[in-house]
Amino acid sequence: MAAKSSTTTTTAAALADAFAALSVEGQAVTVRALRERAKVSTDAASAWLRTNRPTRDIPPVPADALERVLLPLWSAAVAAARDEHAEADTAERAALIQAETDALTELAAATSRAEDAEDEVAQLRREVANLTARLDAAEAAREQQAGLAAAATREAIEAREAAHKAELAAAEAQATARTLREILDTVTAKGTGSLTPE
Repeated sequence: MAAKSSTTTTTAAALADAFAALSVEGQAVTVRALRERAKVSTDAASAWLRTNRPTRDIPPVPADALERVLLPLWSAAVAAARDEHAEADTAERAALIQAETDALTELAAATSRAEDAEDEVAQLRREVANLTARLDAAEAAREQQAGLAAAATREAIEAREAAHKAELAAAEAQATARTLREILDTVTAKGTGSLTPE
């Protein structure tokens, strides 16, 4: 018996929740809508709706009589909402200021890095220009040395040729001198022989 009562209470609670949800959403509260929202049988939804449907002849809410009671509550609710809104605005403004500060800091750091990179590029360009000038000077010196070496090689060749000619001339002179000496010796020997008494 207790189990049946518990099931009935659970069904009634589910139907009440479904009724409240449908009313808040502005949807028509029908047996079918209650059944689908509360997930109960059609009979249970129909019985609950017959028992709990508000009567249509309810007089309007006495706004004048309730105004004095509800006004302080409404004022407190509006003040709380304004305070909450102001706190949210303040927090959002603080977050935006912090984000702007962070962005400006990052921009300053990026600008500094870019300036450092530009300085480094300028320094590298100066070094490249210096190395290019030194390379050009080295090329010119190498070409000059190559010219001097070629001239020295030509001079050495010419000196060897001159030395060779001088050696040939000396050998020829020696041969001529030897020949002349032999002739002289022969002439001298003949002349001496003719002068010898018989």
